[in-house]
Amino acid sequence: MIMKTNYHTEMKEQIKTHWLQSPNKNYLGHWDLPEKGDMILTIESAKWEEVINPIINKSEAKRVVRFKEKVKPFICNQINANSILKATGCKYMEDSGGKKISLFITNIIDKRTKEDIDCIRIRTNKIVDKPELKVETKEFQNVVKAMKNGYTIEDIKGKYTVSQETEIAILEL
Repeated sequence: MIMKTNYHTEMKEQIKTHWLQSPNKNYLGHWDLPEKGDMILTIESAKWEEVINPIINKSEAKRVVRFKEKVKPFICNQINANSILKATGCKYMEDSGGKKISLFITNIIDKRTKEDIDCIRIRTNKIVDKPELKVETKEFQNVVKAMKNGYTIEDIKGKYTVSQETEIAILEL
């Protein structure tokens, strides 16, 4: 008897557990970020909160950053707090709502064990929202001319936010 199997069912991505993953799954860790590239997120709120350490079952006050995107909140240490300050220009946590930050994975040397460990860091450059390119605007016509003169769609995306529909309209011309 020949059994038919569904290739897609068998090849479903397995969720893996990072060796250094925190037991506190309620907060963002480096294992939650993409291995390559940055994750740009919008701060919804930032404030001191009581966070329970599940290993010792005690709580302590931590800086917690919550995001507008569907991502776990982030426990923010002093180094990342300094980076957020530089990236957003906001001196006060309460004023940082709506600001975008870029998170990435890097390595640091653990002072205690002298080993390389992965961690989340915040880029200090300010993230500026790009205007959205819309069809039937003067900017769209300028983009079409630029494309005819050798600009690529990636050049355009560097200056504008381009929806899939707008990109198709550009490429069809």
